[in-house]
Amino acid sequence: MGRPPWLVGVVGLVASLLGLPSCSTGNSTPVDVGTGSGSSGGSSGTATNPGSGSASGGSDGASGSGSSSGGGSSGNTTASSSSGAASSTGSGASSSGSTGSGASSGSTASGASSSGSTGSGASSGSTGSSSGTTGDGGGSGSGGACGAGDPNLPPEPTIPLACATVQASQNVAADGVPSETSLDTSRIQAALSACPAGQAVKLTTSGANNAFVTGPLTVPSGVTLWVDAGTTLYGTRSPAVYGSASALITVTGAKSGIVGDGVIDGQGGEPNIGSTSSFWDANGSGGSSPALIRVSAATDFTLYRITLHNAPKFHVKLSSTGFVVWGITIKTPSKATNSAGTALTPSGAHNTDGIDPGESASNGYIVCNKISDGDDHIALKGGTSVTHLVIAHNHFMAGHGMSIGSETNGGVSDIDVYDLSIDGTNSGLGGGSSNGIRIKSDSSVGGLVSNVTYSDVCVRDLANPIIVDPMYSTATGSSIPTFNGIAIHDFHSLGTTVKPTVTLNGYDASHVTGITLDNVVVDGSSTVKATYANVTLGPGTVSFTPSGTGVTVTNNVLGASTPNACAGKWVTF
Repeated sequence: MGRPPWLVGVVGLVASLLGLPSCSTGNSTPVDVGTGSGSSGGSSGTATNPGSGSASGGSDGASGSGSSSGGGSSGNTTASSSSGAASSTGSGASSSGSTGSGASSGSTASGASSSGSTGSGASSGSTGSSSGTTGDGGGSGSGGACGAGDPNLPPEPTIPLACATVQASQNVAADGVPSETSLDTSRIQAALSACPAGQAVKLTTSGANNAFVTGPLTVPSGVTLWVDAGTTLYGTRSPAVYGSASALITVTGAKSGIVGDGVIDGQGGEPNIGSTSSFWDANGSGGSSPALIRVSAATDFTLYRITLHNAPKFHVKLSSTGFVVWGITIKTPSKATNSAGTALTPSGAHNTDGIDPGESASNGYIVCNKISDGDDHIALKGGTSVTHLVIAHNHFMAGHGMSIGSETNGGVSDIDVYDLSIDGTNSGLGGGSSNGIRIKSDSSVGGLVSNVTYSDVCVRDLANPIIVDPMYSTATGSSIPTFNGIAIHDFHSLGTTVKPTVTLNGYDASHVTGITLDNVVVDGSSTVKATYANVTLGPGTVSFTPSGTGVTVTNNVLGASTPNACAGKWVTF
């Protein structure tokens, strides 16, 4: 089905704010400039740059674009320099919406594929000044990948050029715990603070060393933190090191980002320094712990390709006007037991929400992500206002649902969620912790939720495949929740190990929930709870008919429809 009309303007606006090319469906002639070269046709190519390189681009006449600079000085922190650098650019377009992958110098990158994507190949590098270390260059996303060709999305993000490379200080085995004898905080922060806007600080391996451990960091305006493949940035297990800091990584300002194919691990399930209890234990006992990433009062923020593990509390608290979260993985817990032998499960990873847009988050995209955690997968926190978001092509495993609330007092509006799967199989979660589509609030933090559309959604083994509840908690006040203009299309809940419950509630006769259900199928026998709701059924078949106090049903079903087949929806990670 077509997307809401507000998307048309938002796509162009966000692409412009982020400095990205607009989506294009036409073809253009490839152009090669400088020392790089592009080739058309065929599958994804590769590029290397051992001084002066070449780029081979992808199919349908797309050629790459990208640049790198050589240079730098010896030592653990290698600053890139333009001295002796060579660069090349080339551009070509075929199908819309995706950016092909590029490379930093000295590495290999694949060219773009898929007709209509904006491809980028690797640019040439050269041996730099001072120590003669090869400099770092920009990279970009994989062509023909998730989101390619979706006209509702901006181009896939790219990885900026590196202003400095910081090398790992220690080797940590898989599922191990880093030493905290010496932290890397000061040298990472120094590199971030010295980095020019528009560039990135790259954290990378050094020989057998693959890890950093840090206290709180701040990413300045315009700067990107890049955690490279094979590298893990661990957060400290010391509450004293955090002090009053609200997050391991804080981001403010314009056009900043956190990117890369490495891992950021908050160690939330590990015993804290000098204690037998963890950050998660503190959360479960009514305490509070720092977030992993906090983006505050930002504009045009990018979170791209990074993997996040074991946040002390929330993984990403996101307040930004204009943002893209694309291709990240959140897996918490990331291991079966901690270093003390204590079992780690999603139910014990208290308050570890995945992505929480709030505090005036707007004009954003949450695209092609994989999330498994101990609380809400995504929660739109409308304490001030959350509006104009696209949430597309995502796969969830353990967690509490694709949620709105509980704070809705600032309003949540114009939200488009599509191509979503939530797989509760073997999650160990049940009851109120096993949810699909979820809108929650109460009269202490309630407000208007309007114009929210869910389409092409598949869930399985969930206790609550759909739950709309304006009395989520026992808290009371005068801020009454009102849910209107909610639509669910092509939704299928597959067989569960428990009898599923669908809840469609309004607050009272003056605050009635308005919802449309179109081709909504819940397999097997289900319980349906409904109060104070105006429910429109159709045009596709709905497998249940709500009834209850204050419930009005309008039946617009036109005939039998085919349930969503959910082909290719289930992704294990």
